Amino acid sequence: MGDGDINSSIMLIGETPSELEDSSSYSFQGEVGSLLNKMFSAIKIERKKIYSTYSINFRPPGDRKPTSSEIKRYSIFLKEHISIINPKIIILMGSTAMEAATGLNSKISSERGNWKELILKNKTFPLIITFSPSYLIRYPENKKHAWEDLKKIRQKILELKILI
Repeated sequence: MGDGDINSSIMLIGETPSELEDSSSYSFQGEVGSLLNKMFSAIKIERKKIYSTYSINFRPPGDRKPTSSEIKRYSIFLKEHISIINPKIIILMGSTAMEAATGLNSKISSERGNWKELILKNKTFPLIITFSPSYLIRYPENKKHAWEDLKKIRQKILELKILI
C-alpha cells in the first residue's frame, strides 16, 4: 500500500492503515488526511507530490497497536520499499513507523524533531520522526511540536535543494 508520486524526493511513512484506508487502498484518508493536508500545506507542499505508505500494510485486528514482533517482521518489507522509492528525505509519523524503520522502541516524544540517518544497502537516508496525524487529533496540544518538526522538514528541503 502506497500512493502519491513514486518519483518524489519525500517519503512519508505512517503507522498502519485505518479501516477507511484499508478499504480504499489510499493512505491517510478522512479526518487524518485532512489534517495531514493542512500540515503539509503550511510548509508549501502538496501531498500529492510526496509518496506515502505505512510501516505495516495491514490493519491489526481490533485496530490494536502492532506488536513488536509484527513490527520487526514487516520492517524487512518497509526497508525494501524505502530502497525502491529511494527518497532524499523520509518522514516517520508515529511510534510504529519509528520502530519499524529505526528499531527504536523509545517514547516518540524523546525522538521526534531530530534528524537521524537510516542506512540501507550502503545508502544513507536522512529521516525525521514526528507525531502521526491521528495522535494529533486525539492530543491537539502536541500540534505545536509537530509544527516545529514541519519547519525543520521545510528547512531540510531548502538545504538539500529539493524541488517539490
